[in-house]
Amino acid sequence: MNAPTASVPPPPPVTIVEVVYPAHRGAIGLRGSHEPLSWEQTLAATRVEGDRHLFELPIPPGVVLELKVVRGEEETWAGGRNYQVHAGDHLTIEPYFERSAPQLVAAEQLGNLTFEVLLPPGYEEQEHKRYPVLYMLDGQSLWSSSSDPFGVWNLEHELSQLYELGAITELIVVGVHTADRRIESLSPVPDDAHGGGEAEALLAAIIDQLKPAIDERHRTLPAREHTALMGSSMGALFAFFAGMKRADVFGKIACLSSSFWWANRWAVRWAESNPLPDPRPVLYLDSGAAPSADEQDAQVKDGYNHTRSMVRALTAAGYQPGTDLHRLVFTGARHEAAAWAARVGLPLQLLFPVEAQRPEAAEALAS
Repeated sequence: MNAPTASVPPPPPVTIVEVVYPAHRGAIGLRGSHEPLSWEQTLAATRVEGDRHLFELPIPPGVVLELKVVRGEEETWAGGRNYQVHAGDHLTIEPYFERSAPQLVAAEQLGNLTFEVLLPPGYEEQEHKRYPVLYMLDGQSLWSSSSDPFGVWNLEHELSQLYELGAITELIVVGVHTADRRIESLSPVPDDAHGGGEAEALLAAIIDQLKPAIDERHRTLPAREHTALMGSSMGALFAFFAGMKRADVFGKIACLSSSFWWANRWAVRWAESNPLPDPRPVLYLDSGAAPSADEQDAQVKDGYNHTRSMVRALTAAGYQPGTDLHRLVFTGARHEAAAWAARVGLPLQLLFPVEAQRPEAAEALAS
């Protein structure tokens, strides 16, 4: 009787790290926590194809490898936190070395619009990359340098942390100021008690003047699926109106604490009686909610019931919750900038997830 043949353990799965960085800015290498990397010596790429630096790492199953990208003979360390890869992973990194935080461009005037542009940390170095664009209303309250008496979002700090964690893709943010004649310019129809109804003019200015200028001056991804609009309160009502009226421009809409009460719930009634645009934008809706059902303060109730009615209307019209309609509730969150600043990272992650890894890198190494 023959002795059993010892089984040969399978080779460890191929782990691919793809670093995309302009080759003329310096050679790219890796350092890491253990073999085949180390923190003392730089590992060169297995293959370089233009600006793509491909590394094939034999990592045993169950092992987590911590790594960092370095550049050039001076071996400058990339910004952000260390990356971690497991056996069989395909990790794509687009590093930046010269700037560690988003860059806020000084305010500009275009027609009647005042706006600022926030560029992602890697914008200057990743010179061939194009970026999605998020247009945000209430630009006068978005940044840590803003002085809006109703509160500020400190948005650039939130984005910086999300980028560092690899939680969202890098994007260009355009903050549109809406403090002047806010009610009039953000309301799609007049309200008996408050007037207004001039949103058509603001929407036309954003689409016909501002967006073409941004697409011309910056490396944007101009198509609708890469263009988003976000607002809070009356700005959220405007964002919903813009998404339904010009879904050909805005493929993603985020509405925080929407003023769906406006004009006897005009937006809810519109959603109940009109067909959805085709294609329709991906929607994010949220609100606070009073801890007590007896609460009478509108700032505490935060339009919860109106937002719930809107979700019901949109679902009946064809939206799919969890797919192209996201709705969240925050118990105890008030109708104020501090609450929106605390949760803005959620719509950012839902609307701008990190793109899937590229399988052609593994194919290139195998060929």
